[in-house]
Amino acid sequence: MTLSAIAYKVKPAAEQEVADRLADDPARLDPLTATALFAQGDTVVRVFHHHEDADEEIRRVNKLDEERLAPYLREGTGPAPMLCVQSRFIEDRPAGLAALRYRVKPGHAEDIREVFAQVQAEARPTLRGEQGQETGVILGVGLFVHDDNMIRVVMFDGELDDVARYMAKRGGRPGMEQKLAPYMAEERHVETPEQFLQQFRSNTMRCVSQQRMPVA
Repeated sequence: MTLSAIAYKVKPAAEQEVADRLADDPARLDPLTATALFAQGDTVVRVFHHHEDADEEIRRVNKLDEERLAPYLREGTGPAPMLCVQSRFIEDRPAGLAALRYRVKPGHAEDIREVFAQVQAEARPTLRGEQGQETGVILGVGLFVHDDNMIRVVMFDGELDDVARYMAKRGGRPGMEQKLAPYMAEERHVETPEQFLQQFRSNTMRCVSQQRMPVA
């Protein structure tokens, strides 16, 4: 299984129109495991979780998106495949998808890849609630870069608030943030877990639509 992402640049203040146009999503999932569409500001991102042989279906969905989004796309733009700079699967099963958008300086995809390559991976990232009880697990992550956008995709079974809490307390996070800082094009205040949670909410993209294959 793998993750891929396509980005669109939309006209100013067009997010609601895009959401309305794409509310009834006709994506057929086979051979896709899941597909989700996220929007924030001038950026719309389609994320696919799929088998390696899903290229034809992905092209079909992208063509539908491009046709439906045409009135709202910036002039001279179209679907832009995003470069995957990190991908990891902990468990290969149906999962919820969330996307976080960060503004980065163009031309630093390889530098960003190197920063995340140095992060020590946890064998099974367990999610916990406010009282410390186990509430779920992160099943996979993907990191995509195109132009001035970095999109972090999280596959999880549980609650998004617990994903944020897990990331806020992740060991080594302050050091990683410092290494990323030269490549960021947005001001970030994430020195404390509380600041990180606020930033997490700010970076979380609105989920316009999401479909998952049912468990057999």
